[in-house]
Amino acid sequence: MKRFIDQWRGYFGDLPPYSHYLREALPERWVRFHALPEAKRYAETPEEEAVIFHRARILGNRILKEGQKCLFVEYFPNFDEYPLPYSHKLLDQFRLKYWFKWKYKEDPFGEQETLGFYGNEVRWFPEVCREALKDAAQDEERFLLMNRETSRIVAPYDGGFDCFLLNGEEVARLKNDYKDWLSPSDSGL
Repeated sequence: MKRFIDQWRGYFGDLPPYSHYLREALPERWVRFHALPEAKRYAETPEEEAVIFHRARILGNRILKEGQKCLFVEYFPNFDEYPLPYSHKLLDQFRLKYWFKWKYKEDPFGEQETLGFYGNEVRWFPEVCREALKDAAQDEERFLLMNRETSRIVAPYDGGFDCFLLNGEEVARLKNDYKDWLSPSDSGL
């Protein structure tokens, strides 16, 4: 795990691989897309699940590039000692190893939250991640994928995808290309 920690720190310093924190620390690199039309949060039908996967596949292929080496990081909140995951599905599927735990020094949510991180190298193939993406969309799993060569990130969550690019220009291009997936308040370029 040391090589992943070193690589992460090479890109992000002491920032943790946690999308909520990254978007506060790197707002110029961040954009959020909705997983469903009209900002609907949860899929209720197989057709809506298909829309979520379609958008995840498109954003993942655009940002991570299909077949590229990625760091898969799963995180778990509110565990003080040795953080344990919600389930072992992703740990087993992606052979994730315990990485480290991290605590907000100044938690913006006022909870002094502690997070545990597990990670491993994977290759981005949308079909391989289909169930993980479905679980994230239902708030059953929390993870992000970072392209190891570029540091670009896709972090699915229940309601959408937090994406971290290299700079504001890339963010503006992606917003323009998928403007129908943005919140009305975020669609200004």
